[in-house]
This record gives sequence, structure tokens and C-alpha cells, in this order.
Amino acid sequence: MERHTVSDRLARCLGGGPVIHDPGFRRYYALVPPGTARTWCEPEAACLGEGTYLGVPRGDRTEFDEQTRASYWAVPMVRPGWLCAVADVRALVWAGGCPGDEDES
Repeated sequence: MERHTVSDRLARCLGGGPVIHDPGFRRYYALVPPGTARTWCEPEAACLGEGTYLGVPRGDRTEFDEQTRASYWAVPMVRPGWLCAVADVRALVWAGGCPGDEDES
């Protein structure tokens, strides 16, 4: 899938909550409230917890840069404290995508 398509779907499925894309490791990180890792029990997706380092891109880095291949905001943070709802992330993990996406090409 194209990066813009993935970003649009993530924004829709996660209620506009912020998501970082690390193209080097081909990972997406949905930012959730602190303490989520203590109760996370979805083996299909890791939840980073206390003591974990996650590099956060500059606020203006919202597009993939072919030269640097650095992390960027796939779904930019709207405002401080606005995070992805854990229930939305869990539903996305369970579904393996957004409900209804199987009909889209």
C-alpha cells in the first residue's frame, strides 16, 4: 500500500491519534496513554513500556524523505495529550486493519 493510504486509514481507525512511522524498521507506533503496556495482552503487536526509548520525529516531519529515510509522523499529533485510544488500537490489531477495508482496493 502507498504510505498516504496507510496514513489515511490509520488516522481514520485511530480517531486521529498520533502515529509515528519508522521506515527503516518498517514499523508504525501508535502513541497511547502512559501505563498501557502494563495491561496490554495482544501478542500480535508489542506495546512499548517503561524503560523503552522511542525516537520522536520533529513536529514538522510529516512526510517520508527518501534521502534520510528517517522516522516521521504518519498521523501528526493534533495537540499535546491527544493520544490514540487503547480500544481503537486493540480493535485495529484484532481486525488486522480497519473494518470495511477489505472492500477497498
